[in-house]
Amino acid sequence: MNAEVESLMDELLGAGSGQPSQDMQNRFQQVATSSSSNAVAQGMTSAFNSPQTPPFGQLVAHLFGQSNPDQRSGLLNRLLAAAGPNAGGLLSQLGLQSPAGSPTQNISPEQASQVTPQQVQEVATQAQNSNPGIVNTVSEFYAQHPMVVKTLGAAALWAILDHVRR
Repeated sequence: MNAEVESLMDELLGAGSGQPSQDMQNRFQQVATSSSSNAVAQGMTSAFNSPQTPPFGQLVAHLFGQSNPDQRSGLLNRLLAAAGPNAGGLLSQLGLQSPAGSPTQNISPEQASQVTPQQVQEVATQAQNSNPGIVNTVSEFYAQHPMVVKTLGAAALWAILDHVRR
């Protein structure tokens, strides 16, 4: 598998910061699926923190936009949990209301479908500012969904594979 990872990394490096080809995305998905989810999650954390990739909020918004309703709901619930006391304000930003007397709510897939990637970008950035550990939480979540992760740009996929290779 190391030869496949090295070959794919070389091709991604050649793609620069652009979108990798469908073939590269599919090969990334195969490598990510056959690798430990811990290695993929650590690679995603590296990609989220890399100066070579867009900011965390922007990458999370992209992943959200590529996710199915259940994944969107899972992501939003993790972002809100990481926000702690700021969760109520973030809910309002998303256009959602928490039940009376409850500081947060469990966002359903139907509710998550009403949220835009732009709103998620803002919420993810705020969640990161209030709890930097959210980067690891989101990485662990999306490491379970390589089909979504493969849609990130070439630089992010390269950073993930670099960590998987080690």
